[in-house]
Amino acid sequence: MKASKSSVNAKIDVLFVNPPSPDGSIYIRDIDRSGRYTREGTIWPQANLAYLAAVLEDRYCVDLIDCIAERMTWSKFETYLTNKKPKYIVTNVISSIISNDIRVADIAKGINAKTIAIGPHATALPEKTLREYLRLDFIIIGEAEISLRELIDTIEDGGDLEDVKGIGFRKDEGMIKINDKRPLIHNLDGLPYPRHDLLPLDRYYLPLIGKRYTFVMTSRGCPYECTFCRSPIMWGRKVKKRSPDSIIGELKELKELGVYNFVFHSDTFTLDKKWVLDLCKKMVDEKLNMRWMTNGRADTVDEEMLRWMKRAGCWMIAYGFESGSQKVLDNVKKGLTIDQIKYAAKKTKEVGIKVWGYFIIGLPGETKETIEETIRLSKKLPLYIVNFAIGTPYPGTEFYKLSEKNGWLISTNWEDYDQNYSATVSYDNLSSDDIISGMRRAYRAWYLRPKQIARFTTAVRDINGLKVLLSIGIKHIRMMYGYDR
Repeated sequence: MKASKSSVNAKIDVLFVNPPSPDGSIYIRDIDRSGRYTREGTIWPQANLAYLAAVLEDRYCVDLIDCIAERMTWSKFETYLTNKKPKYIVTNVISSIISNDIRVADIAKGINAKTIAIGPHATALPEKTLREYLRLDFIIIGEAEISLRELIDTIEDGGDLEDVKGIGFRKDEGMIKINDKRPLIHNLDGLPYPRHDLLPLDRYYLPLIGKRYTFVMTSRGCPYECTFCRSPIMWGRKVKKRSPDSIIGELKELKELGVYNFVFHSDTFTLDKKWVLDLCKKMVDEKLNMRWMTNGRADTVDEEMLRWMKRAGCWMIAYGFESGSQKVLDNVKKGLTIDQIKYAAKKTKEVGIKVWGYFIIGLPGETKETIEETIRLSKKLPLYIVNFAIGTPYPGTEFYKLSEKNGWLISTNWEDYDQNYSATVSYDNLSSDDIISGMRRAYRAWYLRPKQIARFTTAVRDINGLKVLLSIGIKHIRMMYGYDR
């Protein structure tokens, strides 16, 4: 594994930044999904920034600062930038705290650094973002690896920015120019392994995993048409998979870094059974002995696949079940049936893999009755933990377009678009307050059952575990009764 370029105190050419929190709380930023406030204290590994750092390091001195993980305030971050003086700053900006994240560009002007924004918000609204935030210099649209490299190379070599596909920028006269889209990367094996060594691995935390974990990207793209999902904005709908050998190579590098826990990060890890079996069998053959979790889709798993995943070290699968109402599932083009959801949860539990159920309250077609259907289903399924999000029409999704067309939107302030905190749609038969109330009721109905309380308390092994449980529990109980944040 390469040593960090910053370790030799070289001048930094390109700095990758996960910006500070606006209020001291912990926020999740991800390059292909929705950012949000986290009550669980989850500190999200910035593996996507590490991928981008890897594609530049052969020519440029790169470094990465994760201000969320380091609990770095804005004042300390400003001092850090003043000392480091990078030429370029690349940052992922998310909808729910976009004005906070853009402060990176404001500070960067004081050191004459060029700023580059990435992520689904900037990709969905490139011209609007550049128009609203005048200190931001560039936007990368969609997949960033090749576009970012070409952008910086073009600036350094004195080339024509209009020749760089997949970017937005301001011309000399101030006119905003959005270039042609860049074709998606089809050979993911051609990308270098991410610079995990630049990440503050000891500071990453996920309940049930603990500290020192990271993400390993296995594929990009999803063929399904869920109207609420933001991932296709970045990766498209055509699935591109890394080879099992490429993934095994990255896992071996992680073990050299002392990382034995990870998340396979994919739109749908379980999509291709043959590929999953090939990968899991290779992991077993290599005797990696690593512990991992991933996501899955209910209609793509079977017992054979699940047993091989278990043998290869998988201990939890997160499924996007979304709703207990078939009507709602059909409305959002989920392409699942309730019976498929029940089968996946049952089989996963039977092979010894824990089930994390994800549900969304407030999608199109939702009523007070369908919310109760979701609550009932969540209590019947053999789930280990559950998450109830608020249906949020993020820009670029079909849900957003429908919400605009049908007059469902009650806010165009991006700061309100947090799926853990606020509702931004209201329907004729279900208000935004009803949606939030339904989300809180779902959490109370699932977590405040005696058997769930007993299970979590008996899982505590030491005083630190007790402190973590109390902290998470208090935040969730406050949310359940309307006293969140």
